[in-house]
Amino acid sequence: MSSSTTTTSTPSPTPLPSTVPEKITHATALKTQGNEFFKIAEYKKAIKCYKKVFLFVNGLHGSDSQMKGFMQAMGASSRWEETDDNVKVGGTEEEDEIKKLKIDVNANLSMAYLKLSDWSKALQYADASLSLDPTTTKSLYRKGLALHHLGRDDQAMPLLVKANEDDPGNTSIARTLQTVKVNVKAKEKEEKKKQKELFSGAFGS
Repeated sequence: MSSSTTTTSTPSPTPLPSTVPEKITHATALKTQGNEFFKIAEYKKAIKCYKKVFLFVNGLHGSDSQMKGFMQAMGASSRWEETDDNVKVGGTEEEDEIKKLKIDVNANLSMAYLKLSDWSKALQYADASLSLDPTTTKSLYRKGLALHHLGRDDQAMPLLVKANEDDPGNTSIARTLQTVKVNVKAKEKEEKKKQKELFSGAFGS
């Protein structure tokens, strides 16, 4: 009597993306997954997804030999061209996609950390987004909001003023700006009062 054995083959691991377009697609999917977690208030899971995006887009555009080496290691060696001061991937369209991903994901990370009341991290990622595009309204607002929560209303106000000008219908921006204006005005009033008291003390009898 013979017995037959059934062997279960282990599925092959999904290959990592190797070309620049594949990396962009994979990074975009991670961003979308992060957005879904954010919508259901799973902020820590959203953050994990957003941070994974950078594994696929960081180093795909840069200006030094380290960037070139990173690209070669990631399988993008056939897609870059080097000039005296720049390393490029796949042309302007891909560069724009990579830049937009970084801007958006940094902004999303800032918002997720705001939800977790981690004001310093929220500020860090808002700054990262603004370093790529200083006009990004949502990042201006999120930086302003983080600064407000850190007690730095004087620094937050010009950012919130600009964000409010860019998006005048956004009630969240308008409310935060109003709160910050009140705080700044109160601080200025307090400073004037202190100066007056010091002046009176110095010259009073």
